Amino acid sequence: MFLNHFQFTAQPFAERVSAAALWQDDRMQQGLARLRYLAEQATVALVTGASGVGKSALLKRFLHELSGPRWQPVYLHLTHLPAAGLLKLLVGKLGEPPRRGKERLFEQLLGKAHQAEGSLLLVLDEAHLIDAEALTDIRLLISSALDDAPPLKVVLAGQEPLRQTLRQSLHADLLNRISVRFHLAPLSKDETSSYIDFQLKQAGGSEKLFDAAAKDLIHDYSGGIPRQINNLATACLLAAAAQNASRISEALLQQTLSEFQIP
Repeated sequence: MFLNHFQFTAQPFAERVSAAALWQDDRMQQGLARLRYLAEQATVALVTGASGVGKSALLKRFLHELSGPRWQPVYLHLTHLPAAGLLKLLVGKLGEPPRRGKERLFEQLLGKAHQAEGSLLLVLDEAHLIDAEALTDIRLLISSALDDAPPLKVVLAGQEPLRQTLRQSLHADLLNRISVRFHLAPLSKDETSSYIDFQLKQAGGSEKLFDAAAKDLIHDYSGGIPRQINNLATACLLAAAAQNASRISEALLQQTLSEFQIP
């Protein structure tokens, strides 16, 4: 495996890393600033971006920052569930057995918001998969908690279809309550180069392992999407180790690209 070949101390370009080891750039700092404002002052935030662009990493970093009794964060990724299932899952995440009936589930969630020492913060990842009824339920939860303390806060994070869904007249009230909005863009060419160098350094490798031309081509192929950068860089490292190569050249990358593409 390429770990020994390049004498890495850890897996570079890993999909799952600790919050403290996450890559931070200007995009992430901008997103964190808005989410920090939500935690302190606002009620609903919307985070959008393409698949693999780093939305979940941004949320992970944000949740890592929340400590102490001021916030009770609840992160939920399985948002493709129907409305009743989503409410049950939220109640379960808060440590209670879900009751039967939507009204009782609402009572449980709002009851937990009252009992919490700080703000109950619901972070719903992949929110573009939430159905219309579930979005309506979220709006009702927010409306019910607005005049109560401690408040209930919600982060909706998802791909572009989430924006389109929220523009529908059915969700006009929820859209109007979203005071924090952030779109996470792909990495620029320079950011892609810095991202690759960072991942290599974190793994104990040399930042000069990838030639500049190879990094530029990775950006062009990936569109600056970190997940695609990770996949392609890993494929290059595997190919280099198999060929006993010491660097990732543009020629090696071109060869890897021809094998990497799905017919």
